[in-house]
Amino acid sequence: MAGMDAYSRHKKMINDYVLSYGKERTERYLASIAPSVGKTDGDILRENHRFLRDKEADDESDSWEVRMARKYYDKLFKEYCLAEMSGYKKGRVGMRWRTQQEVFEGRGQFICGNTACTNHQELRSYEMNFGYMEGGEKKNALVKLRVCPECGVKLNYRKLKEREKERQKERERRLQHPPSSPLPLA
Repeated sequence: MAGMDAYSRHKKMINDYVLSYGKERTERYLASIAPSVGKTDGDILRENHRFLRDKEADDESDSWEVRMARKYYDKLFKEYCLAEMSGYKKGRVGMRWRTQQEVFEGRGQFICGNTACTNHQELRSYEMNFGYMEGGEKKNALVKLRVCPECGVKLNYRKLKEREKERQKERERRLQHPPSSPLPLA
């Protein structure tokens, strides 16, 4: 063992320990000394987050977790949304409200609302119905989003593809069944 580096020596010692005491006993020991990690504030916010919160429902709940999520929600700026468009081809566009830092930067109002885009010219506003699942329930919200023309195409990608398919089917139908030519009037 003297000729080994520290990592190789460590691996050999761990391997010897597991071989001599068995895998089950080793796993029990590791589980007993593992620090018990509680939930962080971020974990609690993720569990209690709602895209749109109902003040009356929040008032009925006495838990501090819901109060903390409500306090965070109240700090968000809900005039414009930001969109995550990495899954736009599958029709999966995620939206969220802006934070104070993003409002100061102009993100979503003077800079494109796509989180991956920094274009600030020719922005267009869209007011759209955002459908999402929350707590196992399908919900809808009317949101405003400002994006550049390239991201506007991404935002409407599925609709554009559906229209293109309909046009293609119509062309094929016309080619298969051409309209009969009118008879000349004599």
